Amino acid sequence: MWFCASRRPEYVTDVFDMSPCNSLEHRALTSSVPKPLAEGSLSATPFGHVLLSIQKKGLSGTLAVWPDDERPGQDRILFRAGAPAIGRFLDPAADLERAMLTIFQRDHSPYAFYEADLVGDGPGTLRGQVDILALIATSLRGDVPNNAVTKVLRKLGLERQRVKKGAPLNRLGLQSNEMAFIELMRAEPATAAILIEQFGDPKLAQRMLYLLAISDCLEVYRPVSQQKLKAAASSQDAARKSTPPARPSQSSGSMPPPRNRISSIPGMRDSHIPGLPGGDSVLPASLSNLPPAKTLSGEIVAPRDMPPPPPPGLSEKHQKRWEEISRIISMMDRQNYFEMLGVRESADEKDIRSKYMTLAKKWHPDRLPAELSPLRPWVEEIFHLVTVANDTLSDTNKRSAYQKTVMQGGGTPESERKLNVMVEAAINFQKVDILVKRRRYDEAIEICDAAMSVVRKEADYPAMKAWILLLRDGVENEEVANEIRSLLRTTFQLNPDHVHGHFTRAHFLKRMGDHDKAHKHFKKVAKLDPKNLEALREVRVGEMRKARGRSSAPPPRGDSKRPSIFGKFFKK
Repeated sequence: MWFCASRRPEYVTDVFDMSPCNSLEHRALTSSVPKPLAEGSLSATPFGHVLLSIQKKGLSGTLAVWPDDERPGQDRILFRAGAPAIGRFLDPAADLERAMLTIFQRDHSPYAFYEADLVGDGPGTLRGQVDILALIATSLRGDVPNNAVTKVLRKLGLERQRVKKGAPLNRLGLQSNEMAFIELMRAEPATAAILIEQFGDPKLAQRMLYLLAISDCLEVYRPVSQQKLKAAASSQDAARKSTPPARPSQSSGSMPPPRNRISSIPGMRDSHIPGLPGGDSVLPASLSNLPPAKTLSGEIVAPRDMPPPPPPGLSEKHQKRWEEISRIISMMDRQNYFEMLGVRESADEKDIRSKYMTLAKKWHPDRLPAELSPLRPWVEEIFHLVTVANDTLSDTNKRSAYQKTVMQGGGTPESERKLNVMVEAAINFQKVDILVKRRRYDEAIEICDAAMSVVRKEADYPAMKAWILLLRDGVENEEVANEIRSLLRTTFQLNPDHVHGHFTRAHFLKRMGDHDKAHKHFKKVAKLDPKNLEALREVRVGEMRKARGRSSAPPPRGDSKRPSIFGKFFKK
């Protein structure tokens, strides 16, 4: 039953070249095999995701996975009710689990799933019981699909995450360091960026968040907003039974977003960012967790492309249409789905469908005149947005989830774009500490500059750049010293209690010879972060010298000691 194959997972008679296996038995077998139920490539859908999909749907049949090289044949696994049962593989293996683990290493192989037994039970088959969750957890310890991890972490966004009650953690076969990450989440639910920073091992933390997310072990933690959402839902139900509410304004929702104050990192205190009412900042390599209406304002730079001015020579009719498209695309960027369709938040499915059909006819790209063809990308976007709005608001579950997003100040293309910018900046910023430890200062500064150019109200970035400049260039160059001063002023304007800003300023003043002022900033760090051992040591030494009637400055010596790497900030 081992087939020779080409590379196309279509009909089996097309996929498998039967010429080397020309028996009547084999030809009869292939003629009875159905078309694949699903097919794709591991470059788009990692092997672990394919297995989870089969398990979730409880499918029975054969999964065929082609090798990355040009060898003929495929690895084939027979599933029964979503669980692997028997396998036949190109490479020898001790058992079914080890054979399946080798497939995780493939990046671009095609795969197909058939609702038929294409494995059989003859010689060369492997049998056994394999828990897919444990298998995926084991595979991630060797090779992590970076693109998939990034996509999953982006979807987690700025929501605080916690381990879901009743999550099948016992099936994951977690090791002690992985269980330590679970305990961290249980102790203090937080955003993905904060959890990665807090844990101290970014790679393991990212891997664990990815594993927990795809295995449905995570849920959003909103201790404050849930009651408000329930109350709002009740009021909406009451409103539907009486008078429909007025149409929402052009702002970002009908209710003010709940203040969802985030807890601080252990050993640090929450700190207020001037200019953001009620804003909290977490440090380092993390972002504020306030609702989008509070944080995704003008502080985030996330421009979008707008249509160009109309060219000369257009007829008056086409010029008006050009201007209308430009106006609509600009307006929709700040609208939620209700506003895009022009319906009330209490509108029923019939009203939504009617509005959608009207807009779909008007904005279908195929109805665009040839004279306006340069505007086709924007018309396609308008059509896409109204279609997504209709799909979301016509589905009860999707609509309920979307209304929660709107109530928190999101739900517009602009807010989603700004959220993506913030998450992208935070993910990139996680590389900085590693680069600093490897003394790749120029690369680390590039990331800080990129982050500051798009997220202008986050104190972590200027504080980190100031520290890197201090490490790389010292204080001898007056131009560099002035830049460090400027970056620290920006840091404290955003957050007067920024612990790493005070730590950097303390070292900067110490190297400049102003030991008394440096002592004050080390005391500030010790107060904000009582577990910062270096700051505590500096404070004790300074106070001992003062008690002996001396300055807090140490005795002069020929060479000034460079400050420790920025990674010590994180050491608790």
